[in-house]
Amino acid sequence: IPIQDKKKYREIYDRLYRLAVGSDAMKRYHDLGTAINILPLNYIGALPTRNLNSSRFEGAEEICGENIAEKKLARRVACAHCPIACIHIASIREPYPDEPYFYKTTFISYDHELLYSLGSMLGVKKIDDVLRLIDTVEAMGLDAISTGVCLAWATEAYKRGIITINETLVELDWGNIDNYIQVIKYIVEQPNDFYGMLARGTREASKHYGGQEFALNFGGNEMPGYHTGYGAIIGYSIGSRHSHLDCAGYRVDQTIKEPPSPEEFVELLIKEEEWRQILNSLTICLFARSIYNVENIIEALKPLGYNYTEEELKKAGEEIYFEKQKLKLKLGFKPEELKIPSRVFETPTPHGLLKREYIEEALQHYIKLIEYKTLQ
Repeated sequence: IPIQDKKKYREIYDRLYRLAVGSDAMKRYHDLGTAINILPLNYIGALPTRNLNSSRFEGAEEICGENIAEKKLARRVACAHCPIACIHIASIREPYPDEPYFYKTTFISYDHELLYSLGSMLGVKKIDDVLRLIDTVEAMGLDAISTGVCLAWATEAYKRGIITINETLVELDWGNIDNYIQVIKYIVEQPNDFYGMLARGTREASKHYGGQEFALNFGGNEMPGYHTGYGAIIGYSIGSRHSHLDCAGYRVDQTIKEPPSPEEFVELLIKEEEWRQILNSLTICLFARSIYNVENIIEALKPLGYNYTEEELKKAGEEIYFEKQKLKLKLGFKPEELKIPSRVFETPTPHGLLKREYIEEALQHYIKLIEYKTLQ
C-alpha cells in the first residue's frame, strides 16, 4: 500500500512504538508472556484442572510462567518487525540413554494455553513433563488445546470404565506422561476405531462412546484454559470460531462483580467481536488491542489515504461479523444445536456455580439476533 503522507506515517508509527515499548500495556507479554495467567487464574479458582473436575491445580506453582522463566527460559522471539518478543522458548536437557555425559537440548515454545491443556488439565505437575508433551504435540502437528482436552476426556472416560484398554491400548491416569505421549502418537496413527474417532475431537468421540456430559467442547471446539464465569462459556459458544479470542468473555468475567442479564451479556460480547473484526482485518495483534484503540487506528489509516470515521469502522466490523455468521449457516452450522457440557455447571467459577438456565437464555437471544440479522 503506497504511503500518501510519509511525515504523518512516521509520527503515528513513533507514537504506537512508544506505547508498545514505553508503557505497561505490553510489558507482561514480554516479561512472562501469557504464561503469567496460570497463578492468577489458579488463585481465583478459574484454572481448569483434570478435565474440569476442579478449577484449582495443586501443581500451579511448578508449571507457572514465573517458575518456567526462572528455571527453563532460553530466549524470547518476536514476530517480524515486532519490538515486544512475546514468544517464550524454554529448553530441556535430556541425557542420551546409551552414552554417558552426552545430552540432547530441545527448545520448546510455551504459553498459557499449552501449560493449561497439557499441564493442569491432565494433572501434570512437573515442568519438564509438560514441555515434553508440548514438544510431542508440536512434532505430531496437532493442536495443543484440542489434544490436551481430548486426553483429559479419554482419561476420565477410562477411569469411569466407559472405555477400556481395548480402546486406548495403554492405561490412562492423570499425570502419566509416557502413556500420554503414546496416546498423542496414536491419535495421529489411528491404530483402531477409537483413535480414529478421538482424532475427530471430544464431540465425536463422546457421541460414539458416551461421556458427553464431561466432553469439554463448544461448537465442536475444545475448551480454552479459562473457567471464569458466564462470559467465558457464552463466548466459547457464540464466538465465530468458538474460541476465547473471538470476544474475550473470560476477560469480562474478571472485570465485573455481577453478570448483566443474559441478553445484555450476549450483546456485549457480540459488540466486542464486531470490533475485533476490524483488528483482525488490519492484522493487528490482539495482545496490542489496548494500543490500537479507535483513535489510533483512524490516525494510522490516514497516511495511507483512508479517512474512516469511528462510526464507519464500527459499521464495517458489524458487517464483517454478520457475513461470517451467514457463511457458517450456509456451511451447515445450526446454532440451535449448541450444547453445553454438564461439567461446566458442576465445577465452581470465581462467580460461583453457573446456572444452565442463564446460559440457555443467552443462547436463545443469540439465535434470535443471528436469525434477524442474517435474513436482512
